[in-house]
Amino acid sequence: MALNKKYIILKDDDAGVDLEKLKKWVDIVVKNDAKGSIGVIGKHLNDKKLQVFLNSLDQNTIEIFCHGYYHTHSPYYLNKIIRRNLPKTEFNKDKKNHGLSLKKYREDERKYLNSSTVSFGPQGNIWNENIIDPLLQNSFKLMFSWENVGGGIHTIPLSSNFRQNSLEEFIKSYERKKDDLIYTLQFHHAKLTDKKFKLMEEVIDFLKNKEKRIFVTPSELLEISKNDKEIYSLMIGKND
Repeated sequence: MALNKKYIILKDDDAGVDLEKLKKWVDIVVKNDAKGSIGVIGKHLNDKKLQVFLNSLDQNTIEIFCHGYYHTHSPYYLNKIIRRNLPKTEFNKDKKNHGLSLKKYREDERKYLNSSTVSFGPQGNIWNENIIDPLLQNSFKLMFSWENVGGGIHTIPLSSNFRQNSLEEFIKSYERKKDDLIYTLQFHHAKLTDKKFKLMEEVIDFLKNKEKRIFVTPSELLEISKNDKEIYSLMIGKND
């Protein structure tokens, strides 16, 4: 019996915060014959240096996804700590405000970029049902999430954060989900040290050559799901 193909997406958040480290992250992915996806914060799209870099990317190798417009979610964590009602964050706004935020992202995307994304990754991976209709209305098809999204939006299931300090630590963490057909590894390039960038290369080598994972972009995974019932079942909403 043929073994099912196992896919991996390298997801990097917060593009626009540290351009030099973003370039280093992308360079490591490309030179190791992998693929990845970078989450752009909309408010940074007017940065000309960022525009030039993003427009230089081969979207078949490094695909852009929307990572919100203002990237505000810290009050969510503060609310949990001090149990006080702080100002609403971007993730829990009503449908109207979500729609305005995503519309603003699309406007700046059309103005500054030569490609259009179909994927969304909420800030802090925090969201509620108010985001679904605005995503559909603004032509998004995919969302990164720890849980199933539904409502007509396909889910790219998150698997792990890149927080380990050695390949051994990563493998130990990976073992829990090594049989998953979709494995999404999340990065924050701005927080990576030279040591972590080196470890990133080791992890890519392990996933590619030892685990035989197939590196894909979000759009590729969506296309694969159209002809692979098992992948489709992992991405489609339970009630869709």
